[in-house]
Amino acid sequence: MTLSRTRLFYIAAVLVSGIAIGFIVRLQPHLQQAAIPAAAWPFAVSFILDLIINQRVAQGRAEPITMGDRFFAVIGAALIILAMISL
Repeated sequence: MTLSRTRLFYIAAVLVSGIAIGFIVRLQPHLQQAAIPAAAWPFAVSFILDLIINQRVAQGRAEPITMGDRFFAVIGAALIILAMISL
């Protein structure tokens, strides 16, 4: 199974957002006490990217993102955040 450019972009963007969120929460520890845990923030990033990509899919300019791609990217980003916070 090959990954299209769109799918690779989506997975990479969500994983990189996990690294960025991890750095932000590490520098601002009070964000760990936020109403929404930092490990859940990749869901918001995923949602925004999904909206953008689905618009392109509707126009026929991109391949749809699979649930496996979403699962891998969001869980991976959450694990990155948790690892960065706990170090």
